[in-house]
Amino acid sequence: MFAKLDELLQQRRIEGKLPNLEDPTDRDLLHKIWDGGALIGSPPYDEGDLVALSFVMDRSRSLLALYSQNSSLPLQDEATQTFALLIRAAAASQIAFNDFLAHQPNAAEMLRPNGAKARGGIEKMFRGASIFLADPALKEGNKIVLVESLRADGPYLAQSISPDHRQALIDLFVPLVGQLPMPAQESLKIFMQEINAAGCDLWCADGM
Repeated sequence: MFAKLDELLQQRRIEGKLPNLEDPTDRDLLHKIWDGGALIGSPPYDEGDLVALSFVMDRSRSLLALYSQNSSLPLQDEATQTFALLIRAAAASQIAFNDFLAHQPNAAEMLRPNGAKARGGIEKMFRGASIFLADPALKEGNKIVLVESLRADGPYLAQSISPDHRQALIDLFVPLVGQLPMPAQESLKIFMQEINAAGCDLWCADGM
């Protein structure tokens, strides 16, 4: 499926644009890419899923970077759906990686060189989501999509964040609650509560 996306991206670049929902051909493929349930399934994941999940995460990140190049969000529907997929794929990858670590006798040693970088990447994703949600140009429907993604998958990622860093991340979202449509307000509150309540996996323990 991503091979088809690469072909479409190349074609649209020649035309000076990106795949978008206004084009029926683009729309069909994009909806397939964004269908996280069909693309990567749902937990539990294990180490056997890690390569495929990491691939989806990396491709989602690259696609989001393309859609987010313009701060006025001209393709905000496309950017929002891609961000939601990135959060889902990152959470799934984290679950699979934790299973991989659980089978390694030297897990602590493996984490030591890259643990801080990995935790920083997750924190950066949360900061990016808070900036995205704060954009006054973001439509209400897209705010709901992104917040629901954070509520559903953010807690899996929060398990890798050191407890002493969690409150700072929560503080990024507190001012946004009142800016959201009512259904999303409660979901964002639940997400913030679950950041604090999340367990502490091996990545998290490495940072303590």
